Amino acid sequence: MAKGKILLVLTGGTICSFDRGDGECAADTHRAEALIVRNYQKNHGDRVQFDPRFPLDLLSENMTVTDWNTLLDAFRSYDFSAYDGVILLHGTDTLAYTASLLSLLLWGVKIPVLLVSAQLPLTNEQTNGNENFRAAVELIEQGLAPSVYAVYRNSDGVTYLHLGAHLRQCANHSNDFFSDDMTPIPSEKNPFALPTPCGEPLLYACGTLTPSVLRIEPYVGLDYAHFSLDDVRAVLHGTYHSCTVATAPVGSASLLSLLDRCREKQIPVFLSPCDEHAYTYETTGDALRSGAIAVSKMTPEMTYAKLLVALSLPLSGEDLETFLKTEHCQEFLL
Repeated sequence: MAKGKILLVLTGGTICSFDRGDGECAADTHRAEALIVRNYQKNHGDRVQFDPRFPLDLLSENMTVTDWNTLLDAFRSYDFSAYDGVILLHGTDTLAYTASLLSLLLWGVKIPVLLVSAQLPLTNEQTNGNENFRAAVELIEQGLAPSVYAVYRNSDGVTYLHLGAHLRQCANHSNDFFSDDMTPIPSEKNPFALPTPCGEPLLYACGTLTPSVLRIEPYVGLDYAHFSLDDVRAVLHGTYHSCTVATAPVGSASLLSLLDRCREKQIPVFLSPCDEHAYTYETTGDALRSGAIAVSKMTPEMTYAKLLVALSLPLSGEDLETFLKTEHCQEFLL
């Protein structure tokens, strides 16, 4: 039987980190590639051929939009038809953001792409990195449907498969990842009801991503006067759990003050998550009537990534709003 061939893309993170001698860890992707492949082959033989690539070498908390552009340029250079699947080694801190971005841009690629992380370095006996990697390889061998996924073993000892478009950031003081439809491994061959991707991936249409989205989360004491709108092309504003925002306070403590400033500069303000009919609370109604645009059905990570991509296409006005509210890669949540 011919060997399977997997494109192994390493970007850094804890799974690619080693103690540098002073008790602190730093990323070393070339060393990590040799170790994780050796660990896999020691227990499972050499039935799989890995083709390693090293576009980044950083801890994922240091990921920037510029780094994302470097990663996307690398993906544009890969011949996906030469592989059975892709495994991307990535840090946990920004895993859900990169998973969301790649889910959107790689929809249409005809092979599965699996993001693999670890809560501890590969040299630590308690790491889940080797198990996550093994599971990813086996899923590719089993013919997992084309899409972007994350594979991760939680502290309950169960390894889960997540749709990258649904993955949420790991909570503070936790090493576990969750998504609305996470599936234990092993499970059925194609655990998600995914249509066959068609059309050219957005990867080849989008332009250079720019850090032009101002993202704001609500909190007690938020003062919008502290925010500059220089070089901002869109605002992504979070909501409290009941889709509410502060509009009653006087002056710059009210979202309405930011909406006035953005209206003058023709900067759209998106509320997410927020149903477009969320007028149950007076405050939400005030914001929507004052020009805020409601966006729902997606994780915050996906909404942010999707907005960056939309601005790179470039889209504006009604086209921008339509893009955000149109499903592209099964990103809408039930």
